[in-house]
Amino acid sequence: MGVSRNIPDVLQATLALAQRVERAEIEFCAAGAGIGVAGGAATIEVGGGRAVCGRPASPLNKVLGLGLGVDVTDEELDALEVFYEERDCPIQIELCPLVSTDLVARLHGRGYVLKGFENELGRVMPESAPPGNGLTVEVLTGDRDVDAFLQATVESFAVPDTMPPPPDGPAPEATEAIERAMRSFVHPGVVRYLVRIDGEPAGAAAAVVTNGVLGIFGTGTRPKFRRRGVQSAIVARALGGAIGTADLAVATTEPGSVSQRTFERLGFQVLYTRAILLRD
Repeated sequence: MGVSRNIPDVLQATLALAQRVERAEIEFCAAGAGIGVAGGAATIEVGGGRAVCGRPASPLNKVLGLGLGVDVTDEELDALEVFYEERDCPIQIELCPLVSTDLVARLHGRGYVLKGFENELGRVMPESAPPGNGLTVEVLTGDRDVDAFLQATVESFAVPDTMPPPPDGPAPEATEAIERAMRSFVHPGVVRYLVRIDGEPAGAAAAVVTNGVLGIFGTGTRPKFRRRGVQSAIVARALGGAIGTADLAVATTEPGSVSQRTFERLGFQVLYTRAILLRD
């Protein structure tokens, strides 16, 4: 069944759009973390948003949508903190700028500190698949090529595109932690993409459609294959694969990164910048 929500070609960061984007992303986190599966993560709805807590150090352990369009009470913040404290997990709140400044001040007073920022990008889904650049993008299903997918994503995130590759390679403890995190993307509800160059895994990403929103996550290219159009090919393939099932596509990037510029070349725009707040 096709999707049509009659949204404008130029997106505006309205409260309704932000609520839709934040909900789609936290639903992806919940699925990847195994909500509802034996041994999976725990979750609570709180203050207009949702919190997920799964494996230690998982990037899916976060709170999204907090305070969007609703007032957050002290009792709700207490419940959120108890939820994470009972699981011995740091609290990471990724806060949309459309919340009230009062909430920011109250979180600061509770000991939350600014960890960084991330840009939320979005675009209206294209009517046809963007043109390819000659690279073949494989669509992985089930347990197919898990090792190749992990190799591509782990090395990509262990060496961000903002820093030169270390001469001895990334630290083993860093790659082990990233591999544990990226295994969350090997999920029946998530489509995984892989590009090989000369037979080697070069880059990968994951995507999922939730309530008409295509989320493209974990896009990365191994250092020695960068600047060859790998990420562009994957994003274009993900967009093409979701035509008819989504009307909106979103992605999260580090502000000013090469990844952000890649998404912008494919029609994405910055919707807003989240503040990442952390409390141990």
